[in-house]
Amino acid sequence: MLDVGGQDATEAFEDVGHSDEAREILEGLLVGTVKRQPGDPAPKSSAQPTSTKTSGPDAAGLGAGLYAILLVGGALAYFAYSYLQANGADKQ
Repeated sequence: MLDVGGQDATEAFEDVGHSDEAREILEGLLVGTVKRQPGDPAPKSSAQPTSTKTSGPDAAGLGAGLYAILLVGGALAYFAYSYLQANGADKQ
């Protein structure tokens, strides 16, 4: 979606191969149709090849992996804190 922001995204939507459910949702999101008048600039087309702005093959996988690492790290930090609190209370 970010690659075609501010442009006609019809072709990009069709290229992705959305489900019938996505097409039904799209109908509900239609706000209106732009009426072009003579002299209006032509809309930008998304016919240009889309480029990925990530260095890896799957940006979503990287984001999910990073999220999982943060979640596991947070859980480990919590258990370490709990362990240290329990052992520290025994020594006093």
